[in-house]
Amino acid sequence: MKIRRKKKVLGEIPTSSTSDIAFLLLVFFLTTTKFDVKQGLGLVLPPPSQESAKRVRLQEDNIVRVLVNRDGRVALDEEELSYHELENRIRVMVRENPDLVISLRTDRQSRYRYMVEALDRLRSAGAEKISLSTN
Repeated sequence: MKIRRKKKVLGEIPTSSTSDIAFLLLVFFLTTTKFDVKQGLGLVLPPPSQESAKRVRLQEDNIVRVLVNRDGRVALDEEELSYHELENRIRVMVRENPDLVISLRTDRQSRYRYMVEALDRLRSAGAEKISLSTN
């Protein structure tokens, strides 16, 4: 009767610590990764109306239209201005008429930063009643 010899396994890679290494790599990457926190616009929106049929009519004298085109140029009632001039003009208009409502319209193709820049300028000029929309 022949006795079988056991085959010797040569050059085997130990896999018992693979899960430990994977866990350590996972902990390392989670602790060293910086997660960006995206912040939106700091706007306080009014609560929804209880009566959906109730509409507010504004006088044309109390509405100012600010348009931002796709290239970032700003127009106040169809007169093209720089952002600095816009801020100064709105500051004077708000002082004269505290009930002033500003309709800020942006082109759909414009960059988001142009609208944010115009909105920041309007808010720094003291405008509190701002309507946002896109064309």
